[in-house]
Amino acid sequence: MEHTTSGRTRSPDRMDLLAEIATFTQEYGDILARYHTYTMDDLNRIEQECWRLHNEACSRGACGSFGVLVELEYLIGRAKEMKAKRSPG
Repeated sequence: MEHTTSGRTRSPDRMDLLAEIATFTQEYGDILARYHTYTMDDLNRIEQECWRLHNEACSRGACGSFGVLVELEYLIGRAKEMKAKRSPG
């Protein structure tokens, strides 16, 4: 049984999801360096969107593509920790 799928046979929805993941991770990939420019609400919103994309990838059988999302989830968590330490009492 063949487990790989060529780009030509992937569904358009799946290709759109992969493009959305790539755009999202490119936009927020340096979040740790810019954490101070975000509010905690922003970081929570970005984290929720990351989880949504992660879940969407798994539900569409594209679990192999979410490695970058797992890394980004970690960076968002660190950014939230750093933001919390920086925020006054």
